[in-house]
Amino acid sequence: MNLLIALRAARGWTDRDDLRRSIADYADLDEAAFDRQFSRDKAALEAMGIAISTTSWDDPFTDGTGYGYRIDDAGYALTQIDFTPAEAAVVSVTQSLLADTALESDARAALNKLRGLGEGFDARDGSDAGDGSDGDPAAAPAAVPASASGPDSVAPMADAPLATVPAHIVGTVFAGLLRAVEARRAVAFDYRRPGAQTSRRTLEPYALLTRGDRSYVVGRDVDRDAVRTFRLTRIQGRIRSAPGRRDGDYDVPDGFDAAAQTTLDGAGGPHDHARREPVDVVLAVAPERAVPLRESAHEAVPTVPAEAPTIPTGWDVLGLRTDDQSAFAERLLEYSPSVLVLAPDELAQRHIACLTRTADALDEALDDSLGGHGG
Repeated sequence: MNLLIALRAARGWTDRDDLRRSIADYADLDEAAFDRQFSRDKAALEAMGIAISTTSWDDPFTDGTGYGYRIDDAGYALTQIDFTPAEAAVVSVTQSLLADTALESDARAALNKLRGLGEGFDARDGSDAGDGSDGDPAAAPAAVPASASGPDSVAPMADAPLATVPAHIVGTVFAGLLRAVEARRAVAFDYRRPGAQTSRRTLEPYALLTRGDRSYVVGRDVDRDAVRTFRLTRIQGRIRSAPGRRDGDYDVPDGFDAAAQTTLDGAGGPHDHARREPVDVVLAVAPERAVPLRESAHEAVPTVPAEAPTIPTGWDVLGLRTDDQSAFAERLLEYSPSVLVLAPDELAQRHIACLTRTADALDEALDDSLGGHGG
């Protein structure tokens, strides 16, 4: 950094002797040590993309050759950065995902600078939005960036995508798993599926997968030696580095496709395509409840089958579509008892089965707790 400051502050070419005298880190080094340190510092700046210009001249006092260094504006100043709408969305979403991490302040400062430069980023951060939820963490909106504007634009582009980070992702395990995927870091965490006991899992994460307001981590379950998928909202507590493992000590299989290789919530293997035909779903939802379901529902009110259960007074009827009834049935557990499945009957039965398993697990946990206290 001192070399960068010295070269940028100089008005012209600066030779080695001047640099050695003006930079404290060089002053006490002998010639050989100075050469090594100077070479390392130049290489570090060039690795950062900062070009150092060099010139030479004949030195009449020593009959030797003198060398000068400087950093031109062209080699230091950033070029004009123009964000496409999609790029602006990625930057804003990244800032949201880094909430409650060590990088939160840096990410927020960077985004504020982009806003100050007029790059078209919307200053909304969701802090003034009412949650409108019934305790569903996914109901509160996260940061929604506007599009980036090019140098000739006078207003944000109208077709900018609205990139939304579900609030149940922001500030939770998503950022830690994102870093683990990048570093190829094996992780350990506690995981609980509906109707099952919490278990410790060790995973070599390959990718993160998002479907609507649900997010998953996909990778090799070390204990089962198979590809598994884990829903982030079912991970209990913190993500930790797996004991005895080092970053980069495993490889993601060539051509790995998370969507093609994985089924949901811990069941590995290819998808059952016969099960994944799109299905129309009709739900009854309690007033002002299950906001994420409401946001993803069709605008038109669906027809309620004659054989459907009785709709409670004041409840709204919603129409949705899913290509995975098992996953959808489990998703509805988050909104119970504010949701009633009206159609199809297969989904209703799956949902009832999920509720039954959960109730049985809770009863078993209660019995164990009472037994442990002599009751």
